[in-house]
Amino acid sequence: MTADRIVLTIPRAQGFEDVAQLVLAGVAARLNFTYEVVDDLGTALATLLERRGDDGDLTVELDVAEDTVTAVLGPFRGGGLRAELERPDGGVGLRRVLETVVDSFAAVEREGGEWIELEKRVQTVESSK
Repeated sequence: MTADRIVLTIPRAQGFEDVAQLVLAGVAARLNFTYEVVDDLGTALATLLERRGDDGDLTVELDVAEDTVTAVLGPFRGGGLRAELERPDGGVGLRRVLETVVDSFAAVEREGGEWIELEKRVQTVESSK
């Protein structure tokens, strides 16, 4: 598999989160990801898109390497996601969801505010046989 990079910028308005999910599904289908990988990445993406706010555009960057997918989403304004990710979670909050579905995550400062980086080791349908 060769490294691929997909960058998608969508309005924050309701309904556009489905476009990001479609792009993820298309990439996953082209690269033969297992259902579990697609489901995990879709869950992480949906959970973050729920916190997207109302102003401006949101960018989703997907970097697909030999055995990992890195997704970077942002910018998120207000600084609340970093605090939510750093707070130990007793319930089913953002941190708990991401701990369950991706291998690593972090909030980083970049242009425009906070960006969330996710990394998921991938398995393809062929490699799972």
